[in-house]
Amino acid sequence: MARIHAEPILNDDEMSHMRRMRAPVALVVVCGLFLGLTPTWGADDEPSDQVTTSADGAPPSYLEWYSRPFRIDTREFTFTQKYYWHRLFHPTPRDKTLGVGVLAGAFSLWTHKDEIQNDMAERDTPMEHAHTLKTIQKLGGGIVVPATALLMYVGGSTFRSYRVKETGFMLAESLLLTDLVTLGGRWVLAEDRPKYGGSLRPFHGVGGGISGHAATAASISGVLSRMYLQISPDDTPARRAWKRIGKGFAYGAPVVVAFERVNLQQHFLYNTVLGLSIGFWSGNAVADAHGLYVEGTPSRWRPSAIGPVTDDRGAPGIGARWIF
Repeated sequence: MARIHAEPILNDDEMSHMRRMRAPVALVVVCGLFLGLTPTWGADDEPSDQVTTSADGAPPSYLEWYSRPFRIDTREFTFTQKYYWHRLFHPTPRDKTLGVGVLAGAFSLWTHKDEIQNDMAERDTPMEHAHTLKTIQKLGGGIVVPATALLMYVGGSTFRSYRVKETGFMLAESLLLTDLVTLGGRWVLAEDRPKYGGSLRPFHGVGGGISGHAATAASISGVLSRMYLQISPDDTPARRAWKRIGKGFAYGAPVVVAFERVNLQQHFLYNTVLGLSIGFWSGNAVADAHGLYVEGTPSRWRPSAIGPVTDDRGAPGIGARWIF
């Protein structure tokens, strides 16, 4: 007796729900990809010959310069610019792999852009959620990110906090470089916004082919994660948990911004994927450049010295020293 195997048939509502899930899933995948690569980003780069300590034990010159209120190290700014643009046009093997993946994913989303956008237009977002999404969206527009960089720089200078001042300076650099690359990309992909038809007109004016809101919001993620949210060996379990939560928020908030831009018919999904990728990559590239300039290694979180130590009871152990 022959058996007939029947495949489950999805109704229209279930099919529509699955299509609507494409946007959140695609954005989360991009976020997770960059989040997972953050701790080892730049490992393929060669350490510089930057000297971090003087022979007489005096504070490193970079630390002395940063400790001066409202002073900018123009040499670091120049170094970062050279490093960033060189790496953009001469990517590392990891950059190439990541870039190919992002471009392939964006192309796949582009081929279904109208279908995805129509599904998003039919989405019925609850009023309270819509208000929250619009509030978070402001992270990528206006003066939120520039103001954050300025406040950290001014606050760090005023209260003589080296790390806060340093972070504000790096945020400004990341924002500047992200916006320049995004602007160039929007000229190459001169595309009308979805609510205006979405016609693609390459190299004809500055269009909406890359989401500026998503890129701007993502430009702060790598810097904040590398400066404050890297887990160190002496962290307590609670501190580790909070750092993981903070890193998730630093990378997750830009994804929410990107989702809302699609939800408001301001960009297609692939536009926001490209914007997020530029912002995430730029922030980490700036952090790598800073690590090379200041610490002489791709990662500023590597210990500057490791050696045997003893505790107050004379028990032997291993100690590590970091210079910030």
